[in-house]
Amino acid sequence: MKPFGALLVLGLVALGVASGCLAAQQATAQLRGTQPDSKIAGTATVSPAADGVKVSIRVTNVPPGPHGIHIHEKGDCGDGGNAAGGHFNPHGVKHGFLPKDGPSGAHAGDMGNLEAGADGTGTLELTLPGQTVDGVVGHAIILHEKVDDFGQPTGNAGGRIACGVIRQSDR
Repeated sequence: MKPFGALLVLGLVALGVASGCLAAQQATAQLRGTQPDSKIAGTATVSPAADGVKVSIRVTNVPPGPHGIHIHEKGDCGDGGNAAGGHFNPHGVKHGFLPKDGPSGAHAGDMGNLEAGADGTGTLELTLPGQTVDGVVGHAIILHEKVDDFGQPTGNAGGRIACGVIRQSDR
């Protein structure tokens, strides 16, 4: 009975350590408008999921309608968001919708569209398969001015209206 009790305690400790590690692996991005007079603001949270990462985004003061949203290759929001470079595409695949098309059929940062309501608020929650929190930390999230029509090579979503760099958080 003693060896079983010791194994049970070790298992519970390991479970606690593992769940603590998952909680510590959350990351966030504070989105801000790319133009000096913009009032666009938002938060993106990235956390581990069973088959990738869960991304939860909330924005305010955005023009109503659908807006393409992507993780970009660089963690720099300078030059009106252009310093973020292109879409995060470490595997050199075509543009698509990662939750539907998977890692072999879409850029690693292809999150589709966020719909902003008449009041200027919008939310998006999805899972990006094949991604890790560590893999997206240091990259920028870009909210575009137009809908992502999933055309090639990058979805024709237009200018960059908001940007935020994904940073490791304690929670």
